[in-house]
Amino acid sequence: MMGASNGSPITDQQLEEYAELTYLTKPEIIFILQRLLNLDETRHFSTLKRYPEQAVVELFPQLKHNPFRDRLLYVFSSERDDNFSFEDLLDLFSVLSDKCPLQVKATWAFQLYDFDNDNLITKEDIMVLCDRLTKEEQFSQQEKQTIADLLLQEMDLQNNGNLGVFDFVHAMSKMPEFQHTFSCRL
Repeated sequence: MMGASNGSPITDQQLEEYAELTYLTKPEIIFILQRLLNLDETRHFSTLKRYPEQAVVELFPQLKHNPFRDRLLYVFSSERDDNFSFEDLLDLFSVLSDKCPLQVKATWAFQLYDFDNDNLITKEDIMVLCDRLTKEEQFSQQEKQTIADLLLQEMDLQNNGNLGVFDFVHAMSKMPEFQHTFSCRL
């Protein structure tokens, strides 16, 4: 077992609580913990200790090649300081878990795709999204504007020219494939 008396940095009770509070299994939580322990040269692990972004990216190849890596790391860094605690990583991988409900995923995805952090997904955000998905320069400016206009026309329930979180979550609930595309395995 993981008990602190066995030299583990978290207790069985903590492991149980993390499993209840996330969409991760106990083995997935232990996997993340073991990865972080490889970074901790001092061997004084704390669930609050913050690890640098580059070191975290190297530990998890799922992040290294993701076109939204910077946004994922920004959104899930609780201190917005380019560093991550164990619990930040649990949150990140919990949301990206196959077991995470679509509504929860969509709420986090909204933050991810709100590139200017204004709590709205605007035409400009959608154009940035197009560049990210196609590695830039695949679409002309006019093509990106057309795509953004069409998406807003379909998804903007309030017809105000942008998407709030409600509009976005509603639209994602109509796209069952979103559940699987906004996922990664540990």
